[in-house]
Amino acid sequence: MTADELLADIAATRIALAPSEIHGVGVFALVDIPSGTRDLFSPPREWVPLPIAAVEALPPHSLELVQRYCLHDDEHYFVPPHGFRVYDLVVYLNHSSNPNLESVDGGDYFETTRPVAAGEELTVDYDTLET
Repeated sequence: MTADELLADIAATRIALAPSEIHGVGVFALVDIPSGTRDLFSPPREWVPLPIAAVEALPPHSLELVQRYCLHDDEHYFVPPHGFRVYDLVVYLNHSSNPNLESVDGGDYFETTRPVAAGEELTVDYDTLET
């Protein structure tokens, strides 16, 4: 990425982490965000399926990271391809039964379902997420 591309990317950033009353840390709008917005998070990447038994053999502090931030099914945890040294803000989305985001294309994107005001926390209904 060139310096100009990086500056443009930074200028287009509309979300950031902040303390959340829902659960510790959450994702918040820096500016008003219109309904139907999809480009808030990093471009989609394929999360890596790791067998549950292999994850459970990790040291306790590492196991806690996976259990806290990753989706799972009956056989696998789905872990970001870059591990946990770099975090995508999407892992900080908190749950709400009345969310302002919805998962699109199996979680490749999250789209606002209504206008989101600057300072408002972005949330998703965990029960609608697919693994």
